[in-house]
Amino acid sequence: MALPKGFDPRNMSFGNIANATPVFEIPRNTTSYVTSSSSLWSRFNSGVASIGNWFAEHAEGALGVCSIIMTAIIVIAAIVYVIGTWVNEGFWMALLMAVVAYFVGLIVWYIGAVVIVIVVNVIMYGFRLLFWNGWTLLLVLALSIGGWLWATNSSSYNDDNYNTQSELVTSITQTYVCTARTSLKVRRYPTMTAPQIGSIVRGQEIEVIDISDGFAHIKLNERDGYVSTKYIKKK
Repeated sequence: MALPKGFDPRNMSFGNIANATPVFEIPRNTTSYVTSSSSLWSRFNSGVASIGNWFAEHAEGALGVCSIIMTAIIVIAAIVYVIGTWVNEGFWMALLMAVVAYFVGLIVWYIGAVVIVIVVNVIMYGFRLLFWNGWTLLLVLALSIGGWLWATNSSSYNDDNYNTQSELVTSITQTYVCTARTSLKVRRYPTMTAPQIGSIVRGQEIEVIDISDGFAHIKLNERDGYVSTKYIKKK
């Protein structure tokens, strides 16, 4: 398989990967926050900015590592596939699969290279902006905590609303008694051809939620079910 574009075999690195695919320009924060009489806040700003600059400076290195890993995975997968074909179907079929793997591997590598460049640079760019200075870090933390609290409160409200609706439904149910000779089938849907999910016996009391089109909507073992209204009567 040919060497991927941008790979330098002399130092086993992807130093020229930027020439093969588009790379985002990640800005550095060159503001000097620390002086001889700097406050604690200025030192905090400088420390945060240093972390952000580290992400900007190491974006290309992270890109190279990800590209090497992707290339290794593609090569190993191709070799394993060709060897497996050789063992199971013979040498000539393995040779044919090697040619196919070569071209498929090139296509996958070029697509993967573009995806890796975009994903890695977006991640590194995002961390660069997150750690631009102390204000950006605190702002993102505040927004994250606010979003988490909002989501938690929203979930609690929905749960309370659901419980209130369930209590309302329970409070308006009516008690009926089964009048079938032996037992009455409880079906999953309000049709005579629906699957049976259980049964009730003659004289058994049930709570009916509502009645429509000749079927009563009931609860059986915490499951919704339907029975014919011909074989029940109000208690």
